[in-house]
Amino acid sequence: MTVDDVKDRRVKRTRMAIFEAFRELVLTRKYDDIKLADIIDAAGIGRSTFYEHFRNKDDVLVTSIEPLFGPLAKIPLGAAAVDHVQFVIDHFWEQRRFARIIFRDVLYEKLTRKLADMIEAEITVDDPAERRLQAVAAASSMLGVIRAWLSGEFSMTAEDLSLRLMQSGRNQDGGADD
Repeated sequence: MTVDDVKDRRVKRTRMAIFEAFRELVLTRKYDDIKLADIIDAAGIGRSTFYEHFRNKDDVLVTSIEPLFGPLAKIPLGAAAVDHVQFVIDHFWEQRRFARIIFRDVLYEKLTRKLADMIEAEITVDDPAERRLQAVAAASSMLGVIRAWLSGEFSMTAEDLSLRLMQSGRNQDGGADD
């Protein structure tokens, strides 16, 4: 076992402790009431250790939601699996109280930027400005629809929403070079 292997395991263990602490706090408190010190205490780490991995609690949130955004990021290329997208939509519905909090204001902007970054990495358009424009448009559209659905602006099943998001995503030109 190399020094790098030990360091990698330690980094993974620390990040998991932070994510677990964050998740537990999110399930028991309002997001706005969670302080950085609460996350640090619950994770059993020092402040400097926290800052080696994250900038703030919003950074923990954005990083922790990345796995959920993976299937959404594949929609514009038509590469998303419907069951994976539906899992994400079901998860947002099951956690809608929390989702309504994170899908507002500054957090929503950060989440949209994160999803746009993930989509942009998938798009094969050569022009960087066009690639970013497509990524931002797709991320804004998807998260805007999900936010509206969670807030009750329209009603449909998670399955129908998943299918509509995928259909809408395929109608966007996310990978073709013109």
